Amino acid sequence: MASKKEVEVELEEIATAEEEKENKENKDEEKQETKADIAEEDVDEGNVYSSLTNPSEHVYGLPSSNRSSTVKKDGSLDIYRKVRVYRIISLVLFVICFLLLIVVFVLLIKLTGTGTEPCQVVEETNRSPPEQECSMKKCQEVYQQPFGETQHLCSNCAKGWLRFENTCYFLSQTRLTWQQSREECQRKGGDLAVITNPRVQMYLSGKGNLHYWIGLTHVGTNEWTWINNTVLTVRYWEDDSSPGDCAILAANEPPERSWRPSHCKLYLQYICQKV
Repeated sequence: MASKKEVEVELEEIATAEEEKENKENKDEEKQETKADIAEEDVDEGNVYSSLTNPSEHVYGLPSSNRSSTVKKDGSLDIYRKVRVYRIISLVLFVICFLLLIVVFVLLIKLTGTGTEPCQVVEETNRSPPEQECSMKKCQEVYQQPFGETQHLCSNCAKGWLRFENTCYFLSQTRLTWQQSREECQRKGGDLAVITNPRVQMYLSGKGNLHYWIGLTHVGTNEWTWINNTVLTVRYWEDDSSPGDCAILAANEPPERSWRPSHCKLYLQYICQKV
């Protein structure tokens, strides 16, 4: 028979083995509980991400390939819109530049045309009497003469000449001395203008805006005389005391006082007349 001490040792070994077995089972249960807790947490996290009502509406809910295509599509739309805006702006700027070019071209033509003309002939003002219509019937009524004798009074003036009553007038665009102006008028078949009534004075004053030689002088005499030896009866002097032997008509002055004496060697425009 075993001794009492050996029995006690065997009992202790049995108790120790049962205790280790119990500890092992407790550890297995703890591991299973831990795994269950982890599974529950995973389920909870899945619920959080699945709380989106429609994940396809969100970029982050799409697969990586879909997200990249969506971004690429949106970027293409933005570029297209920008290109379209740039094209519209470019078109507007082109139209503005084209209009400005036309304006500059028109102004250049006007300035060039104005620069080539030595003088400017203005339109007839309200103060000048209108040109009379010429016809054989009207001439016969006015002059009470037969057709053959009035025909020359109603002939048309040459190109560049202005007709008033029974006389043609030419306002020059070139500047000459008084004597040269007279010779040029004679070459054209007329002579410097002779103003013998207020109607002609108002008409010629309203047709120009410069200073013109007229056929009035007192060269070699003390009295002002017309080139056709007509007596000076109607006077429109602004100041006849100024130095000079030849008369000019200042068309930019009032018709009733637009004559001035001037030196005959000055270069001015001139007015020719012929019947």
